[in-house]
Parts: sequence; structure tokens; C-alpha cells
Amino acid sequence: MTDFIKSLLAAIISLVTISCSKDEDIAPGNHSRGDLIEAMEKGSLSKAEIIERVTELDARGFAEYDVTYETVTYRTQYMGKPIDSRGLLILPKGAPKVHLLIYCHGTELPSVRLNVEKITPSLYDGGKSDFSDVRNMGLGWATAGYVIFIPDYIGFGHTLGRDHPYVYFPEMFVSNIDGLLAVKKVLQQKGLDYDNRLFLAGWSQGAGAAVSAHKYIQENYAGEFTVVASSGLAGPYNFNRFAESFLERKNENIDALPIFSWGVYSLNKFSALRRPTDQLYSYPVYDQFSSILVPSKKPAEVFSDYFLKRWADGSDLALKQILATNSFHQGWHPLGKVFLHHGDADSLVPEYNTEDAYNGLTAAGGDIKKYIYPGGTHISELGNFISNTLTEFNLLR
Repeated sequence: MTDFIKSLLAAIISLVTISCSKDEDIAPGNHSRGDLIEAMEKGSLSKAEIIERVTELDARGFAEYDVTYETVTYRTQYMGKPIDSRGLLILPKGAPKVHLLIYCHGTELPSVRLNVEKITPSLYDGGKSDFSDVRNMGLGWATAGYVIFIPDYIGFGHTLGRDHPYVYFPEMFVSNIDGLLAVKKVLQQKGLDYDNRLFLAGWSQGAGAAVSAHKYIQENYAGEFTVVASSGLAGPYNFNRFAESFLERKNENIDALPIFSWGVYSLNKFSALRRPTDQLYSYPVYDQFSSILVPSKKPAEVFSDYFLKRWADGSDLALKQILATNSFHQGWHPLGKVFLHHGDADSLVPEYNTEDAYNGLTAAGGDIKKYIYPGGTHISELGNFISNTLTEFNLLR
């Protein structure tokens, strides 16, 4: 079992009660999706201070700029209804041109009992501990000259208490693109030179979000952004095959079952399925946390016989369609380059996701490059990911 899974399971065990907050009202005024509600500067860090905070690799070789960081609040939508969300914007001081990069963070549990305020990007306090994604990917790439936007995601920060659309990328994309549209307005207000070119990156769940966003943006927002490249570490790009692997091992103990169960709950809630959960599960499931608190590590003891049988025999056509729609490893031609990173010993999100995406997107005519790290686990290759992504992106900016 990887350290990542051990820590996740320990956190789940400690999750005795559900954490939630009252629904936040949306800001007054006639706002539309992508509108900037507020940008509030929070602080600044020198190049030397950033080097101290980047812990996944030695940043001295690429640290160049001091940075400022601010919270961006923007209008988006959640299940089709207006909502305001937030993210963190990090800007290198004195950089001659804007190179905008959205970084989508990895899996986190949105619970105050599990110190969600120590991982939510918009709450970053400038410190040397916690907020690992912000300190390493965010500050690391910002000090190298990139303007970094890190969305909180719905279900975190300002929207804590809402179910997070975990690994359902069509719903995740909505708030992420609206955040980018709001960031463009911030850059315009600051009078910065920005030409609509966009870089995307992510890890784990965030890698799936980044690569799927590459597709969505080029198909639906080409007038707003030109995707230069995307880079993902250990993403579930072939979500259909990833899901099938749990079905094939339905009578085995699978350590990652709690987060897969969360994924099934999310796909059901945020897609067109929206079935009563007693059709899917063998125990009471009423929200995201109850889906995570599985009674067993065996899929056959977590999901209902009816659900598993129709999935296995292929008669659940609606589920098959949703799983296919949530997979981005083939069937589209990326404009801009795609860099895929994976450790070959990753037991949480297997390496075949990257191999399938490399083969499928190359066959579709894409310019794809893969980095396979021998012996690499789900969390061990963050330093290599940061460094190699920076090297590749620098050649394109």
C-alpha cells in the first residue's frame, strides 16, 4: 500500500462526522458566468522565501522572480445554478509578459475535521508548511516567470459544504474555465500584456481535469484561449478502463476503493444518471462522505448486485455512455502539445492511463510526449514533474 493511500485511509477513518458549512449567498448584482467578483491581494514572497517553501525539488536552479499572490472570487455555476467560487492567483513581479498557467490540484477531502483550510489554494497564508500544491507547483512555476491560477474547486473554500464533483470532469471544467475568464479580467485591470495563450497542468484528479480542459477549451473557448500545451502527472485519462478494473476485481480487497466509491457517487450526481443511491450501493449513501466511508474494501460488498450485474453484462447503456464521456485518452486531436507523466509503480492510478492516452492521442494526430518514471509511485515524482514540465513549457513560451 502506498503512503498516499495509507494517509488517505487514516483520514477517512478519522472522519466520524460530516463537515459542512451554511450555503454562502452569491454576490449581489447582475453577474454572469466568468465575471470577476473580487480580486484581493494577500501578500508577497521574495525569490529566497520561495526557494525555502518549494520542498519537492531544489528551486535555486530556476527561481528568478519575487511574487505576489491574491484571492480571486468569480461567478460560476454548480449543477446549472449560479454560485461564486474562488482560486489563488500568483504573479511574478517584473515579468515582461504574461504566461498564464492553470494548475489543477490533486485529490483532497473537503472536510474541516481534516484541516481543509490547510490545502485550499485561496486560503494560502504564505507559510512554509501545508498547502503542498501551492508551495511546490504554484510558487515553483511562478518564480520561474509564469502567472499561476489554482482553482479551489467547488466543494472547497468559499463553497465548502457542497458535494465536490470528484473526477467528473465535465462538471469540474465549468468552474475552472469561469475562473480563467475572471483571471483574464484581473490581468486586464492590471494592464498586463496577455495574448490569450494558455498552459495547463495537473496532478492525479487534477491531471484529468487539465487534459480534459485542453479538449474543452479548444472546442468551446478558442476565442478566449489558445492552448499551448498541457502537462499531467498520474491522471485517470481512460476513466472507463480505470472503472472496469474495479469491476474485474470485485471480490478482492482494494485499498483505493473509498475514493473510487466517491467517484461513482460523483458521476451519478453530476452526470445525467442521477439515480437513487440505493440502486448503486449496498449500504446507505446520502452524500459524498458516506460514499467514502465504505463498509468493505471489496466492490462486491459495497455496490449493489443489481448495479454490478448490469454493469458487467453491458446492459447499463447509460452508465457505459457516462464512463466513455468522462474518458479523454482518445478520439480528439489536441491542438498544442500534451506531456504525460507517470510512475510505473503507481498503484492508485495505474500507468496504463498514460500509455492509453499517449497511444490514443498520438493516433488522433496529436503531438504527445510521455515521461515514465521507473519505480515511481503516485506521489514520488512531483519534483520530476515540476522540473520536466517547466523545461518543456519554457521551450514553447
